[in-house]
Amino acid sequence: MLSPRLAAIRAPILVIWLAAVALAAIDFFRDVEPAHVRLALFIATVVVELLALAAALAGRRALGRDDPTRGAGTAICLGLGLRVAAELRLGMLYLSAVPAVILKRPALADAFIYGLRYLYVAADLAILVGVVRTLHGLRRTGLAIRPRPRDLLVLFFVVPLPLAVYALQAQVDPVSGDHGIITFRLLAASVGALVGGYCVVLAGAALQMGGTWAWIWGAAGVAGIARALAFVAAAAAESAMPRAGAILLEQGLLWTFACAWLLACALRWQHVRRA
Repeated sequence: MLSPRLAAIRAPILVIWLAAVALAAIDFFRDVEPAHVRLALFIATVVVELLALAAALAGRRALGRDDPTRGAGTAICLGLGLRVAAELRLGMLYLSAVPAVILKRPALADAFIYGLRYLYVAADLAILVGVVRTLHGLRRTGLAIRPRPRDLLVLFFVVPLPLAVYALQAQVDPVSGDHGIITFRLLAASVGALVGGYCVVLAGAALQMGGTWAWIWGAAGVAGIARALAFVAAAAAESAMPRAGAILLEQGLLWTFACAWLLACALRWQHVRRA
C-alpha cells in the first residue's frame, strides 16, 4: 500500500483527471464547438505535461550521481521534454500562431508541419529507453520478472493496436497531400504500444517491491497504452467514427497519458526523496 503522503499525491491527480474528462463530456453534449472543447483540453494537457516534466527532473536531481537508475531517469526526462516541445509546436498550429517567416518558405513550412511531428516519436523512443533500462536494472538485482496472466492479456490487447491504426488509416485518402501521415501514425502507435507493454511488465515486477513501485510503473503503463489508443482514435476520426467524437476521444486519451505520467513522476519524486 501507498504511504499516506504518497496517497495524498495520487488522489488530487485522479480527481483532476476525472474532472477534466467530465467537463469535456458535458460541453460536448451541450453542443459546444468540438474544436473549442479539444483546445481547452489540449491546453490542460500541456500544463500537466509540464508538471510531469518538472516532477521527473526533481526526481532525477534527488538521485545520487552513482545511482544506477539515474540513466533511466535521464532518458525519461528527455522524452518528456521532447514531448513538451512537440506539444508547443502543435499548439502553434491550433492557434494559427506559426511565424510568417516559416509559412512563407515552403521548405520551412513542410519541416515545421510534417517534419517536427516526429518529435513525438523521438519522445516516445527516449521514454522507451528509460523504461527498458529500468527493466534491465531490476533483472540485474536478481528479481524474477515473469509476466502474469493478466499482463499477457493486456499485452495481447496492445500488440495489435498499430495494425488497427494502419487498417483504419489506409481507407482514407491523405488530407492536403499529407502522404506521410500513415507512416507517422503507424510508427508512433508502434512505439507507444512498446512503451505501454514494457511498463505493464514492469508494474507486475514492481508488485514484488512494494505498492509504490507498482503504482509508479502501473501509471506509466496506462500512459503508454493511452498514447497508442490515441492514434487509433485519430485514424478512426476519418473513417470509422464521427469526426467530432473521435477527435475528442483522441484528446481525452492524450489527457489520460499526461495525467498518468504526472502521477508516475510525482510518486517517484516523493519516493526517492524519502529513501
